[in-house]
Amino acid sequence: MDYLRNHKDELKGIWQSRDEVKKTCFWEKYGNVAQLLFVKLDDALLKAMVHFWDPTYKCFMFNDVDMAPTIEEYSTFLHYDFRYPPRIYWKKNVNFWGPLANLMGLPVDTVKARLKDKNGPYISWSNIRDAMGKATRDRHLVLFTFVAYGLIVFPKSLGYVSVELADFLF
Repeated sequence: MDYLRNHKDELKGIWQSRDEVKKTCFWEKYGNVAQLLFVKLDDALLKAMVHFWDPTYKCFMFNDVDMAPTIEEYSTFLHYDFRYPPRIYWKKNVNFWGPLANLMGLPVDTVKARLKDKNGPYISWSNIRDAMGKATRDRHLVLFTFVAYGLIVFPKSLGYVSVELADFLF
């Protein structure tokens, strides 16, 4: 089942190649999300949980009870303080093309051309990886965060990141 884990090994390599100063900067800004790359997954548990996932409501359903993590549970899980409103993600309808194009260092038209529609707008990991190779240090950090959240924390489509997460980072 490793082949279905959304480029986790590649992301681990990127994280491990960072020096301690960059890792500390990342941790201060985004919390402990990078450590999710090193969590050993229990395949049997994941297979069992899939049967309880309701894609319409985007939560787990056990009989008539829906279960979704709360802000406090995310805070504990990621070792990150979500008490400050600017750090809590509230999805809203925004124009994400400009921020995403700026983040990737590409013209807006190029970003629009690279988007795929997979029940919403997505951009491939390979496009982001290419942008990371050309990015400045700060932009590289934000691109890594974008990918970590898109492929590991909130995955929706294998090998693709929901561009709506660009709103989360800006």
